Amino acid sequence: MKTRHILSLLLLSFFCSASPAMAQKNAAIPFNYLPDNTEDQYNQSIQSKTLPLDADGFVILSKSKPAEYAIERYNASLKKSWSATIPLTGTETIEAFLQNGEAAILVTHRENEKGTQQLLAHRVDLRSGQKAAPALLLEAPSKDRKAGIATSPDGTKLLAYRYSTDGNQVLKSISGSLYDGKLQKLADTKYNLSDHRGIVSAEVIVNNAGDQFISLISENMNRLTVRQHTLKSPEAKVMSVLVGGVFGGKKVYIMDSKYALQPNGNLYGAVLTANEQTGEYYSLKAVKFDFENEDMVFAEEFRFTPEYLARVNSLDKSGAAKAKRLEDIYLSDLILTPDEKLVVLAEKKYMEGGENSPYYAKEIHLFAYDQYMGTAWSSVLMKNQKAPSDEAFAGISYRYNLAGNMLHLLTLEEIDGKYDLYLRRIDTGTGKAEAPKAAGLKVADDQDIAYVKDFTAWLTEKDLVTVVRPSKKASSLQLRRLQIK
Repeated sequence: MKTRHILSLLLLSFFCSASPAMAQKNAAIPFNYLPDNTEDQYNQSIQSKTLPLDADGFVILSKSKPAEYAIERYNASLKKSWSATIPLTGTETIEAFLQNGEAAILVTHRENEKGTQQLLAHRVDLRSGQKAAPALLLEAPSKDRKAGIATSPDGTKLLAYRYSTDGNQVLKSISGSLYDGKLQKLADTKYNLSDHRGIVSAEVIVNNAGDQFISLISENMNRLTVRQHTLKSPEAKVMSVLVGGVFGGKKVYIMDSKYALQPNGNLYGAVLTANEQTGEYYSLKAVKFDFENEDMVFAEEFRFTPEYLARVNSLDKSGAAKAKRLEDIYLSDLILTPDEKLVVLAEKKYMEGGENSPYYAKEIHLFAYDQYMGTAWSSVLMKNQKAPSDEAFAGISYRYNLAGNMLHLLTLEEIDGKYDLYLRRIDTGTGKAEAPKAAGLKVADDQDIAYVKDFTAWLTEKDLVTVVRPSKKASSLQLRRLQIK
């Protein structure tokens, strides 16, 4: 097991004026959008509803009617090739949306009158738009925990699974079935978890080869464990580390976690820990799980000290009262660059009060580690986004794209009196950031929805598509293609 500690902290500010960085490339077309109020606004099942196929086109998943979704294919000129409708029952919800070069697949969850829950896959041929009959992936009693679906990054593997608990609702095992991109079953799976004490959460991840990773938090929110199960061997490989505990006289526990498979084949994880007595943020810990070499590589712990809070407050020029402690910060993305630098993003997101209160998405905290998991740099990006309760995070927060070692962040904000989409570019090698630059769309700033970030996607490093309403004069949202200069 390798552990390497390199002490370094570089905190960068973003005090720059905005200038145009993007321009409309092709004429926009009207876009029909109905919000899905059944989705968990903090933990959306489907965050990307536009999937690039190649530089020539993309597919979109949209809610076309109250009980109906549509999968539609467009070319790069925004010309629609076909549209396939997916009707839903009253209790059916969407769980996953993917494409694998041959088909687009929508996975839904349904409960029926027989007391069972089902996971169904709706497969649409990418060339013709022909829709196949729904395929039943998994069935389980409705009284059990909600069944889950995990999909590989390339869309060629789908793992449908269910949880089994004892009489005290303690998780004991996970079982399911693995399918290929044509929805043919490859294997049945079962993971016995009875040797882990006090499991609080279990996340299932599958890679392009069909290997499964079970990430567990157990032992009173103190232990982080990852189990790897492959199609080649019935034996699981297990890596585990005690993250919480007593440090410097303070009892610390895991309060948030994030995992992500990366292009190099390794699984990376990050956790935020907090002081159990006060609830204050204590530290960030990151780890690389290299199962091929049976190696777990730890990053240096990043402590959230009073000095760090003071630095964050010094960057806030909004005029609001300075924060007395770090709050409402959640891990949002783990990104691996071509030179194998890991960038961890955490965002401040919260609801102001009770029902019908506005939602906020504020600063982004960035932490970078080199290929040996040594600290490379750290920075804070200040932003101030607000949305009404009925929109929640549909138009605020951010979308990202990694182009080489340059990280692009797209946000909807008002900067210097201009309400627009803004692009920030960050050099992941150094942490140096360019000024936020406006798209020049003059996004409508009224009571109606003006931007839906779930439909934002990069087709190439220079071209992206998005759904936006550029002015009060526009009668509806528009599907629009933008070019980065």
